[in-house]
Parts: sequence; structure tokens; C-alpha cells
Amino acid sequence: MENQALKWMDYHLWANKKWFEHLKMLPEEKVKQEIKSVFPSLMDTLVHMLKTDLIWLWTITGRTYEETIHSLNEWNEKLEGVTLIEIEKLFMEISSDYKRYLNGIEDPLQMVTISHPKFGEAKAPLQDFILHVVNHGTYHRGNLTAMLRQMGEAGASTDYIFYLYEEQKLFARSGETNV
Repeated sequence: MENQALKWMDYHLWANKKWFEHLKMLPEEKVKQEIKSVFPSLMDTLVHMLKTDLIWLWTITGRTYEETIHSLNEWNEKLEGVTLIEIEKLFMEISSDYKRYLNGIEDPLQMVTISHPKFGEAKAPLQDFILHVVNHGTYHRGNLTAMLRQMGEAGASTDYIFYLYEEQKLFARSGETNV
């Protein structure tokens, strides 16, 4: 049986890589340029995405809310003034941690219980929490596209179907399709 959670995480990694390839073609100043949008800059969006990936990794692997907040505070300092290359490296490390964890899971449908002081307890199959992580990333990659359009730039095509085509090698693309 295919581990759907691992496949979704592979897609998440693929889509993030596509975005980093795309953003590295822009001047670094553009990545940090302040604009009026959901986040103050493209970099602020990336930092939010990274922190969220970290929070969910820590949560599904059993850290308490308090442990997660403590770790996040340490990461806040680490992410202050981060460059595009540095944050890309951090995304890749965290993706490797997710893949290592998911490769060690016998049943992605195993029930996981999480606890939050405001929202209470939630119990769901592990793969549902992974789907949330991936969906969150997809949402914010859409924000990146909108922000770039606002700056007069094109976004990167990271729809799931493009991942499937590339993964299954159904056709060869000669370059990135822009949205």
C-alpha cells in the first residue's frame, strides 16, 4: 500500500523547490521588498511557511505545546535576517526530517492526538495532519504568486498535476510554466 502521507510530502518538497528555483532568478532585494499584501514581503511569507512546517513536525512527533513554543522561540532568532539561500537550506533539512519520520511510519492512518491550549484536543489519522501541512504550503505558495504579480513578476506553476506529470514522466517539459 502506498504511503499517501509520504507522497503528499514529496509534492510539498517538489513545490517548495520549484519556488526556490524561481525566486533565485530574482534579485534578493525583491524577495525582501516590502509590499502591501498578506505578508509584508516574500521572505516573510517563506519564514511563516517554514515555521509552520516546523510546528507541525514537532506536533505530530509528540512534542507538547510548551516544548514547541520553546523551540519556536529559538528558531525565531535563527531566522532573523535569513537569506533566500539559507532559508532554502532550512526548508530542505526540515523536508528531510519529515521524510525520515514518514518512512519510519508503518501506518499513515494511525490515529494521532494533538493538544492546543486554545483549540483543545484533536484526534485524526496522521496523514490528515500531513495533508494540512501540504495544504497550508499550497495556500501560501498562492500568496507568493499574488505578491509577485503585484510586483510585476510571474509566479511558479506548482499545481499538483504538474508534480504528477513530472513524477510519472508523462511528458518532458523544456522549462518552467509560469502562471
